[in-house]
Amino acid sequence: MNAKTAKNPNRPNLLAKIWKKIEKVFIFSARNVISPFSPRAGTRLMTSFYRKNGMRIVGQPGFIASSVWFDGTDYSLIELNEGCTVSGYVRVLTHDWSLYAVGRGMGLKMEKPIGILRPVRIGRCAFIGMGAILLPGADVGDGAIVGAGSVVRGKVPSWTIVVGSPAQPAGGSREYLFKNLERMGLTELLHEARQIMENSSKESRE
Repeated sequence: MNAKTAKNPNRPNLLAKIWKKIEKVFIFSARNVISPFSPRAGTRLMTSFYRKNGMRIVGQPGFIASSVWFDGTDYSLIELNEGCTVSGYVRVLTHDWSLYAVGRGMGLKMEKPIGILRPVRIGRCAFIGMGAILLPGADVGDGAIVGAGSVVRGKVPSWTIVVGSPAQPAGGSREYLFKNLERMGLTELLHEARQIMENSSKESRE
């Protein structure tokens, strides 16, 4: 084949990667403009972008702050569920390349970097507080609360509150709701919430 007519087989892939980068810059810039005026619109914009790029999104998240950072190594490793809240400056990590750094420090000859990739799941109506870090393998259950600044690894049971670094159980999220509804004098909502919990307990026993 004549050198002038030869085609580079890698060119389409390169162009696709460049376009994805441009698209990401545009979407993230739009998010930064839109979110301060309409957090809901910003959440919908980012939900659409992440879903298009492979993130597993079940239903519609309640809120994704504009300052959230999701690990872009492989968006398909991240799952967000209906009604979840991801507050400002949260970091969601799915990779860990520390093995490669330690191995090289010990003098191991590694042709390619080695690391760990693990999925992260945020359950239905779970709440991730400001500045929390979810490490690879974190699984936050339905209705759970992760306190601000907490570092989570492993499983957080549904309807549990965890705080600290590493995050430790600090109570139940439903009990936290009941306590504050009572403190606010919202007796009708409190009665309704307790009834829902009681019915749910009956169904689980049957």
